[in-house]
Amino acid sequence: MRDDIRNYLLSHSATAGVADLADNESLLDAGVIDSAAMIDLIVFLEKGCRITIDEDDMIPENFDSVDAIVAYVDGKRNGSAV
Repeated sequence: MRDDIRNYLLSHSATAGVADLADNESLLDAGVIDSAAMIDLIVFLEKGCRITIDEDDMIPENFDSVDAIVAYVDGKRNGSAV
């Protein structure tokens, strides 16, 4: 899943240097995603990971880094709150 998320970000970001970002670096601070791109990412995750992302969960903390996204998706798949 981590590779799928990184590949998605690489193919959908116009920001140079995306490939060089560490998994714990802020995607928002690096300009990789903004609010509109976050919605596209959420749609990708819902379809690709077969999860439903609640509106209350659509906060930057859950989608600000690859590590945060992986943790959130794992939590949704395991039924635990994130």
